[in-house]
Amino acid sequence: MPRVICSLVSLFFILISSTVKSAGQSLIEKAVAHPDRTALDRNRDKVRKPIEVLAFFDIKTDQTVVDILAGSGYYSELISHAVGDSGRVILHNDAHFLKYYGKSLSERLGNGKRLPNVERIDQNLNQFNLEENSVDRVLVILGFHDFYYKMKGAEKIDVKSVLANIQYFLRPGGIVGIVDHEAKTGSPRAVGNTLHRIDPQIVIAEMKNSGFELTGSLDILVNSSDEKSQSIWDIDGGRTSRFVLRFRNGK
Repeated sequence: MPRVICSLVSLFFILISSTVKSAGQSLIEKAVAHPDRTALDRNRDKVRKPIEVLAFFDIKTDQTVVDILAGSGYYSELISHAVGDSGRVILHNDAHFLKYYGKSLSERLGNGKRLPNVERIDQNLNQFNLEENSVDRVLVILGFHDFYYKMKGAEKIDVKSVLANIQYFLRPGGIVGIVDHEAKTGSPRAVGNTLHRIDPQIVIAEMKNSGFELTGSLDILVNSSDEKSQSIWDIDGGRTSRFVLRFRNGK
């Protein structure tokens, strides 16, 4: 193929890629600017940078998105606005998370009327599963370290089984987006139970061993002033150093 034609073809794909990215980010910007969002959530935006994070995870209209260990549903609400009326959000929590976030979650959902495209599922993570290939995106935001947290009297999470279930209900090529509090390099899984942090290399290894391919990372939530030796609850304003990882379902 002549050099001029090659250049034109390359330019075409660059323009198409830029247009798709801009469209996706514009969709998320509108979700972040939605008038129904609370002042508390808007204040959290400064630390969480949801526009960049959700664009990185390629959230689009009409998708089905699962928000695992979603807590009070900060991200679930944003995704609800982004995917639109024809999209679907499945908001998952277990008993441990509901102990802390149940009241605020109920207020956010308004008995199912406030965010009608959000389905709430309260279930132990070991038993949580959906129809095969029924989901476009899975997000685990600030919750992967809790895969190694054992609440008193609760069932220990079987990480291998949980990831196998995610791969089952996530369509081939679907994306898993993970954000979490960063632990020091080389820290054991046990710090998920003590400091509520995790070494990103553990996450990468677990995901790869379960058939997921790492396709990118973001450093926009890194905080160099966080020494990573304290519990996340001891860091003012929730400004822990956080990593952002994106995986593709390789099944």
